[in-house]
Amino acid sequence: MSFSPLEILYIVLSFCVLWFTAAVFWFLWQLATILKNVNDTIADARDKMNKIEQALSGIRAKFDSASSLVGLGANTAAKAVEFVMEKKKKMEREMEKEEDDVEPPSRKPAFKKKSRSASRGK
Repeated sequence: MSFSPLEILYIVLSFCVLWFTAAVFWFLWQLATILKNVNDTIADARDKMNKIEQALSGIRAKFDSASSLVGLGANTAAKAVEFVMEKKKKMEREMEKEEDDVEPPSRKPAFKKKSRSASRGK
């Protein structure tokens, strides 16, 4: 069986088309694999970013609640100090009032001092 040159050309062209088709499908397969990996990586990045955002929101919420408690504690401490200062001033005013109301008793000395001139003359 002998092949004519035109038949040989057709056989060679058919093998070339076959190899070209295989190369195109291999290239598409590789492109699809790369795109799938990129998509998986982006999904993982979104997941990680979502977790980071949730963690930061939790930290912010704890910080806000802690700062409000600190603010509340500071206000309470300020009111307590103010209350103590008012009580102290009130007690001082009452003490001054009592001191003004009560006159100190006039004391007579328990002993009389003798003047030196009187003791010399005796």
